[in-house]
Amino acid sequence: MAVETRAPLDGPVAGDDGAARTVLALLPLALAALCALAAGLGGVHARGLIGTPLEPFAFGYFVERFPLAPFLVVYAVARLVLLALIPPGPSRFLRLALLPIALALVLAASLWPTFGGLVIRAAWFTGGMAFLQGTPLAIAYPVGALVSAGVFAAAVGLAAWIARARATLGLRAALGGLARLLALWFAALVVAAPAALGMPLGGWPTWPLDPLESLAATALVALALAPHAALVARSGR
Repeated sequence: MAVETRAPLDGPVAGDDGAARTVLALLPLALAALCALAAGLGGVHARGLIGTPLEPFAFGYFVERFPLAPFLVVYAVARLVLLALIPPGPSRFLRLALLPIALALVLAASLWPTFGGLVIRAAWFTGGMAFLQGTPLAIAYPVGALVSAGVFAAAVGLAAWIARARATLGLRAALGGLARLLALWFAALVVAAPAALGMPLGGWPTWPLDPLESLAATALVALALAPHAALVARSGR
């Protein structure tokens, strides 16, 4: 795996190729938001997934507590696919060969052994233990969200290196990684907001969303991912 110190990707995502940067940044965000909208308007809900391959992930404490978290996984998966596909050159075949490994890493961190994976479990353990030890909930909740964002950022970052078949090292890369961690922390806080603030999303995912709740869920997903997408647009990777 090659090592580079430049922030942008080689190929058309580098330099002044604004179209490629826009696709890399906005398409995953748009797909995540559209999936939220389609799930809501399409009447998708946990009870309707009984008997399907998604049934093991449709029930459980974490999916009921953080029903918008699956759309962050959609964003990460779409991002990895684009990182493997967009840049031209002979390394594309290697990137496509490595893509299943990158996807498996993110999906395992997010969904294994059940929904939430290590990402939400780490947050729940950290924030829950802090709260039980007397930390105010207003502090414990963001701490848990930061831990969750850290685990997710590590999984997505490592998977991105694999999908690109190229690792980016150096101070600039480290600062960029920190900025992306903060962006994902913001995403975790927004995704957790319905549960933390008592904002109604109906009985979803146990029961379907109505049209207004579907729009609210879509807006929250778009808001959560906007800072990370902006960083991707700026860096080109």
